[in-house]
Amino acid sequence: MTRDEALEGLSSGSAHDRLKAARFLARNINSADLQALRAALRDETVSYVRTGLELAIKRASSSALPAPENAAEEFEIPPDIRAQIRNKVTEEVTGQILHEIASPVGLIAAAASREIPDYGQSRTKNYVDNLKRVFEAIEQLKSAAAVPRPEEFDLAELFGEIVLELVGTDTVDISLHGAKPMLIMSDRALLRLTVSNGLRNAVEAVNGRPGPEPHPIVITWGETDVDYWVAIVDRGPGVRGLAESAFGIGKTTKKGHSGFGLAIARQAIETLGGACTLQPATDGGARFEIRWER
Repeated sequence: MTRDEALEGLSSGSAHDRLKAARFLARNINSADLQALRAALRDETVSYVRTGLELAIKRASSSALPAPENAAEEFEIPPDIRAQIRNKVTEEVTGQILHEIASPVGLIAAAASREIPDYGQSRTKNYVDNLKRVFEAIEQLKSAAAVPRPEEFDLAELFGEIVLELVGTDTVDISLHGAKPMLIMSDRALLRLTVSNGLRNAVEAVNGRPGPEPHPIVITWGETDVDYWVAIVDRGPGVRGLAESAFGIGKTTKKGHSGFGLAIARQAIETLGGACTLQPATDGGARFEIRWER
């Protein structure tokens, strides 16, 4: 595909062709494409194509920023290298936090259990447990920023394992719809982080619904000529407020949760060069979708 073909493809009647065009322009950055990309985004209605356009605009905008007067042109950092640097910094900073603080938290918990009467029922235990959950989430965030290690595995089998791990014999109805088997080459651990956190969010939403009727969760997956995709659709209360705010660290209204879940999911899939979205589902509830390049 040439740049002219990609620019023309932005107005194609096929969503897949528009996505291919957006990804080509994201990989072949040219700030002169910004106007066409922004115009395409204004008219785009398909969520995963919008995500591809937003990525292309972000990269093209970064390349259009003026360099400092004393900076030589050859030292400009491409956006993909910036992403690698950000991931490396995230991994190192979270690792340092875990090394320096996680152990003292464990010692505090051990001492408190010995020294505080009825520790198991105390507010101190609740506070310590909340702190432990935060550190577990930080550890997941560290893993989500790690360098991908591709291997061949069955995507459908992975989903079965995640459902069994999160739900077990619970009464939550989760149905799986997609190719079985579906062998892909990717990082199994990063995809597990993404899907398990997205599914956990859906299970919590469904469990929070009043009434005895079941509110099923559906996991679907597949592939196109340019990417793989997974969607988790639940019949919970739906998306409240701005969907983008749900991906912020510490964003949760649920008791006993760190609020890192969707932030971890996003970091993991972005490490694979993909993206995720959260939006209202067609028939109510929410749709969490991830896509990453083949």
